Amino acid sequence: MHAEAKTCDVLIIGGGLAGASLACALENSGLAVALIEAHPLHAQTQPCYDDRTVALSYGSRVIFEAMGLWPAMADRIEAIKTIHISDRGHLGVTRLRHLDEGVEALGYVAENRVLGEVLYQRLVENQNVQLHCPAQVLSLQQQDDSVQLCYAENGTEHELSAGLVVVADGVSSATREMLQIGTSRQDYQQSAIITNVTPGQSHQNIAYERFTDTGPLAFLPMTDHRCSVVWTVPTGQVDALLAMDDEAFLEKLQQRFGYRLGRLRKVGQRQVYPLALVESTQLVRGRVVIVGNAAHAIHPVAGQGFNLALRDVALLAELLSAQNDAPIEETLANYQAMRTQDARRVYRFTDTLVKVFSNDFPPLAHARAAALLLTDLMPAVKHRLARQSMGLSGRLSRLGRGLSMVKRNV
Repeated sequence: MHAEAKTCDVLIIGGGLAGASLACALENSGLAVALIEAHPLHAQTQPCYDDRTVALSYGSRVIFEAMGLWPAMADRIEAIKTIHISDRGHLGVTRLRHLDEGVEALGYVAENRVLGEVLYQRLVENQNVQLHCPAQVLSLQQQDDSVQLCYAENGTEHELSAGLVVVADGVSSATREMLQIGTSRQDYQQSAIITNVTPGQSHQNIAYERFTDTGPLAFLPMTDHRCSVVWTVPTGQVDALLAMDDEAFLEKLQQRFGYRLGRLRKVGQRQVYPLALVESTQLVRGRVVIVGNAAHAIHPVAGQGFNLALRDVALLAELLSAQNDAPIEETLANYQAMRTQDARRVYRFTDTLVKVFSNDFPPLAHARAAALLLTDLMPAVKHRLARQSMGLSGRLSRLGRGLSMVKRNV
């Protein structure tokens, strides 16, 4: 049975961090926004030692500040004031410091739960956003002036007509497959083991990016004296590491990382994610635009993933808010051209780091050590690296420059 058809200006499919951020960014745009999310919302989930985290660049803080969301999260996340970059077994270290860049922090480590609570609290208070959750997209058909969609919610099928559909349902996007949009995939033959640890010494708001012959190892400062660990290993080594008890796993991790944080005392649950560079072959098709991990999933080295997605959101929100009478095709073509440049820069940055540093070829190892040492001695090079890490390279959106959204004329 079909309920009465609904209409909206923008339909967002996927209510994860990217989709929810876009809905919040559009709240004062004058556009009618709907959001479909497949999973129930659990805004009041209790905190847990194993809460997953996301690295927020300073540029992402600027965006959240411009959206008015930063005060609600600022006291519940941990600042990264120094980034310490080293190569295991070789001399040469580069340190990026917040004081050198004139910012309060180079970035932040936030628990996904905290960001989710802040975003969804804002959404449920916003009368211009209609939440359909849990709901499942059943079919989608493009027409010249709209996208017709059928979805199931509470056991009933509904029809919805949208002027624009934004696909934000993750790297394994079912909507992207429904549209028969393909992906290109570069498998790194690596997996990331994600866990939280409690070190013997204070992290002092230092993020450690340690390159090893088997892949990068990151220790990121968290609240409650914890560190979020992203340990990249060849996929063939994953089963053995997961089979270890906590004591043996901590000992192995200690060997790879060293003792900069003293002896590692406690480890949480371990989760594993295969690593690949996955890119949608199209960002735009008709009145559909793809953002976030559905558009591009990248290696976690340097913590660029969610920050890239948030820049997608910030630019799309700006262009839609300023669209007025411009054809949607023109707006989306501008979006695709501008976002492709930033995405390619991030792809090159992360892909080069993985390939150059996940390698024990002796001449290359010596070259890496020299490069780290020279970078630490050259302020201009360090500044450029810091700007890239902070998400402040290239053209920035209004939100990325800390400016509030201009309301669309309707």
